[in-house]
Amino acid sequence: MPLVDHGSKTDLLIADDSNTYRIQVKALALNDESQTVQNQWGDVNIDYVIFFSHTGNWGYITPPFREKSKKLNADGHIRFHQHEKNFAKAFQRI
Repeated sequence: MPLVDHGSKTDLLIADDSNTYRIQVKALALNDESQTVQNQWGDVNIDYVIFFSHTGNWGYITPPFREKSKKLNADGHIRFHQHEKNFAKAFQRI
């Protein structure tokens, strides 16, 4: 069911049998997994940020860090191959 977040920075809701997760989705134009990414969600209460690479076939699931910026491949960030099965496996690790 489509929902509107009215400025809550939620791009996607993911739900399983017992949990609902508020997700912010970001696209990256570079293919450098060690690049620094910016906090574009501020202090809004979201559960995860998912970064997708446009030029590579990978992405990262990260908690919503509060710092101004952070390395994409920092400890605690989960890398996945851009395929629905690989994404689902990565998301199950959180």
